[in-house]
Amino acid sequence: MKMNPWTLSVLLLLAGPLGADPGWHVEYPDSFCVVEGSTATIPCSFTHPAGQRVERVVWCPYSLICHLTVFNVYDSSKVWADSRFLYMGDRVKNCTLKIIKTVKRDSATYHFRFETNGGGYTGWKGVRVTVTDGEVVKVRSSVTDNVVKEGGQVTLTCTSACSFHQLDFHWYRNGHALSETGPALHLSCLTNDDAGDYTCSLDSSGQKTSAPWSLVVVEDEDRFDWHLTVSVVLKVLLAVFLLLLAGLVFAKRSAPGPEHETVYSEVVR
Repeated sequence: MKMNPWTLSVLLLLAGPLGADPGWHVEYPDSFCVVEGSTATIPCSFTHPAGQRVERVVWCPYSLICHLTVFNVYDSSKVWADSRFLYMGDRVKNCTLKIIKTVKRDSATYHFRFETNGGGYTGWKGVRVTVTDGEVVKVRSSVTDNVVKEGGQVTLTCTSACSFHQLDFHWYRNGHALSETGPALHLSCLTNDDAGDYTCSLDSSGQKTSAPWSLVVVEDEDRFDWHLTVSVVLKVLLAVFLLLLAGLVFAKRSAPGPEHETVYSEVVR
């Protein structure tokens, strides 16, 4: 069966050098959901035959053969690169790509290709990136009520249409940024200082910010009653002790001394 030279070239570029061992591989998710305006990280890893040195890495949209594509979002052999596409990987095995402030036109199928001193390989299946408006970003709570007792705990989760992927999260309390950056915010040993309005955002600009979730921290009545009971008992015990001590002192002072006994006996005689 005759094969079109162009088709043969494509297959060779995708599969690596002719006769190469199966060490050529690129691994990334089949698809990736991104909320418009957010920053997302696409995990990627690659392997190649031992003893070879990676000389070029490239990410490209649309095309199966990155080195023939006019537009590449990242190419290590070129000085120019789209500043919104950051290569977070290396030339060893990590090919992770970060997309900052995604826009609708970023929706595409992206391929990763690497070239060594012994050949090159493209991850032929690619990863389909879909940029969507998504649902409104929301804060969900591990408790049914937003009123929590002192000393209690609550977990807040930032959710969106794509929250199951590696998105950047930002948390705020009363409009002030918190240090936590994950999708879940764990609050434990709650005090009145933790009370307030909590919001989350998928980017630092706050364009995709949730409605506030209000946390109210109330005094633990059970714990308050216990402390009050202990305090009352201690006061009663102290009062009883003081009364007993005063009684002993009074009794000692009222008892007749030896000199009084002597005088009494002389008068009787």
